[in-house]
Amino acid sequence: MPERRSGFRAVAKIEVYDREARAERVPLYVSGNVSAGGIFLITQSPFARGTTMKISFTLPGESEPIQTVGTVVWNRGSRGGPAQQPGMGAQFDEIREQDRERIRRFVHAQNEVDEIKAKK
Repeated sequence: MPERRSGFRAVAKIEVYDREARAERVPLYVSGNVSAGGIFLITQSPFARGTTMKISFTLPGESEPIQTVGTVVWNRGSRGGPAQQPGMGAQFDEIREQDRERIRRFVHAQNEVDEIKAKK
């Protein structure tokens, strides 16, 4: 059974790079959302559950990349329906605590902006 997400998430378009497979900086995925615990990656070809990924991404408005090792905990093919994008959810297994905190701050700021917009 897939793990259930916990904590706040922020919808964000973030280019994500595979740290091992590519020498050049060509993004392999775009994120659908991110949290301090993991990231949803949009792809037509999601990896199998349990696959380990070494990825790098930079949060919007920042210049220093976050490098992490994660595990695919769920995936969804293109038959998920029109409201659901195909992709995979990866849980961060190895991430520096300062990077996890950067993600928390980003998610918190995004959620505050969304709340302000909703009140208008």
